[in-house]
Parts: sequence; C-alpha cells; structure tokens
Amino acid sequence: MWYLKMFAPIACLIPSLILAQPGSSAMTNATLPLNGFVFDPTSGAPLEGAAVTLYDDLLKTPIAHTLSDRNGAFSMAAPHRTRYKILAERPTYFNKELVLEAFDVQTPLQLGLERKPGYVFDITIFDKAFDHNPINTLRDCKVEIYNNTTHQQELAIDRLPKATFNFSFAEGNHYTVLVRKPGYLNRRIEVYVNINGCILCVDGMGVKEPDLVPLMTRCNEVGYFLGTIDLDSIQLGKRFQLNNIYYDFDKWDLRPEAMLTLDKLSVFLKDNAGIKVELGSHTDARGADAYNLNLSEKRAKSCVEYLVNTQGINAENITWKGYGETQLVNRCDNNANCSESEHQLNRRTEIKIIGIVQDPLWQRSLKEIIEDKDLYRKILQQEKQRTFSLRSK
Repeated sequence: MWYLKMFAPIACLIPSLILAQPGSSAMTNATLPLNGFVFDPTSGAPLEGAAVTLYDDLLKTPIAHTLSDRNGAFSMAAPHRTRYKILAERPTYFNKELVLEAFDVQTPLQLGLERKPGYVFDITIFDKAFDHNPINTLRDCKVEIYNNTTHQQELAIDRLPKATFNFSFAEGNHYTVLVRKPGYLNRRIEVYVNINGCILCVDGMGVKEPDLVPLMTRCNEVGYFLGTIDLDSIQLGKRFQLNNIYYDFDKWDLRPEAMLTLDKLSVFLKDNAGIKVELGSHTDARGADAYNLNLSEKRAKSCVEYLVNTQGINAENITWKGYGETQLVNRCDNNANCSESEHQLNRRTEIKIIGIVQDPLWQRSLKEIIEDKDLYRKILQQEKQRTFSLRSK
C-alpha cells in the first residue's frame, strides 16, 4: 500500500473573477445571450460538466440551465429579467453563486469553483513491459470508478480514446478504480481519502502501485497527482510472486497472514476471470529432494483449496503444483553455503498463467461487480449451463 503523510503547501495563482456589468441602454430583447467559463481557481484548469443554473429576479425559480463543455465554457439564452442569480455546481467542488442586478452582458462570466478537501489524479496508462514514454501508452481502455462510501459509480468510460484520464477524489470516501483492456490483466486500485487515519492511501493489491507525483495545497487538504497506471499483458507462462505466504516448519496449514494475501489474490482472480492459472509452491534446497517435493505439493494444494472452498474461485481456472527445490532462483543448491535470507528467496509461492479464456465479466459494470457479491458465482454457473447445453445438442 502507498501512503501519503504530509507535503508542504505550494503557492498558487488564482485568476480574478470578472462580473458582468449592467448596460446603460434599455433591455428590449426577449432573451439575452449569457456566456461564461467555469474553472478551478487553484490550477486554472477548465471544469467540464459543471451545472450552471440561472434563476429569476426573485432568486428562486430556475429559468435556464446548461453544462460546461470540455473547455469549461457554457452558453445559454437568458429570458429578460431585472435581476438574476447564477449557480454553478460540480461534484467535489463548493458551489459558486452570483447575483447580478442587471444584465447586458458584454464580457463572459468567469466562475471559479473552489475544490472541497480531496485529491485529483491525472493518470496516464502504460504497458508495464516498456518504459514510460508516449509510444508505450495504452489507449482504448475501459476505465471505471466506484464510490464505496456513497455506493455510486462515478466514472464509466467504455473506451477511453486517449491514454490519460483524471478524476477528483473527495475526502471521507473509499473508491475503487478498475482499468481493463483486451489482452491485458485487469487492474484494480483502491483509494482511501481521509479514512482511518490515512490522508491518502492507495492499495494496488500487491502489484505495482501507481507512480504518483504529488502537488499539495491548502495545508494538504487539496492535492494534484500526476501519475501512471501500468497494465500487464496476458502471456502464457507469465509468473507473479505472492508475498507473505509462509508456513510453520514441516507444516502446510495456512497462517493468518497467508490467508490475507490469498484473499487479495481471490479479488485479482475474480477481476481476471479470463485467465487460467497454476499456483506453484517452492522450497529451498535444504532437506531431501523427495521430502521437499511432497511438502511443496501439500502447501500449494492447501492454497488452492482455500481459494476454491472459502473464496469461491472457479476450480476449473486454477490448479496447483509443488516444485520442491527444482526451480531455485539463486545459487543456493545442496552444496552451497547460503545465508537464511538467500534461502528465503527460494521459499516462495507463485502464480503462473497457463490458459486464456473469454472474460465472462467484461460486459459487467464495476458497480455490478462490487454490489452483487454473488455475481462471479452466477456468471460461472451460467457459463457451465451454456457449455452443457451446447454439448447436449
């Protein structure tokens, strides 16, 4: 897990607010053109999707409404009144309200919305196998963000035409980010903002955390993060090592910390239901070869049984194998004099991709995946029934 604790605030330039000036001539048109611009006064960035509502001279009844475009601009026709109220709203920002006594607008309104405490992520998606340069960015990704605190899906992009996206994370919320692309492992990231003592915690579920460069303002209440998310391509034979899978001497029973790691692995496997994997257990070279092979087989089997029996992982998509000391990662064979830390490198548990199938959850939204706890099991049952029906014909 990646943690943010404290960064010194930086100076920022706040654009001035320009109000429309009333004209001296009589207003005779039935409607007046009202144009403006909505922006973040801390960064100067335009704000897309801000709701701009115009109220009548009693300041109560809405008479016009529009949304700002990708450039922060908005335009509407304002029915003639002697006085107006303008209200600009956008999630994670404080509302902006202006009252104008007359309306012959010569200059577009500039509406600066102050950000509520929270953080903005400006993310670029890359292929993990290559360096971070523009040629290795990944486009056409499916990007979704779900707010676990409010139970709302706040971002859903089926096919991102570029390799970048940004999102505002408000304080006091737990978010789940899911990035998917055919041919790549689906990537889930958990973001906690001012929850349980964390100013900002990002949990990448054991894979490489986003590379974040923070720019903090307002006593660490507001932050802007330039970062990357790396996606791993799906390749047969690719291996991933699991940390914290340890056992007592001569035992294969799972310890509590091992269960926590396997719980996280189960989420990864459910998110990536389009792959088949082998869970392999390895020992160091100390002890008899046959003994180590048998012990590693029992340990691998105990992991898979836990995933299948307690986490509901599809038994057809996961198998186990004990390798004993047959695949050492260093020089520490039977004849070597090695330290305990060197032997530890060989005592490992790995996941290896051994098959690729159609992802049964691709058409399901992140909201469905999170809220329907039985969705994975239901989809598997449907797939099995469909396969059985085809074989019966």
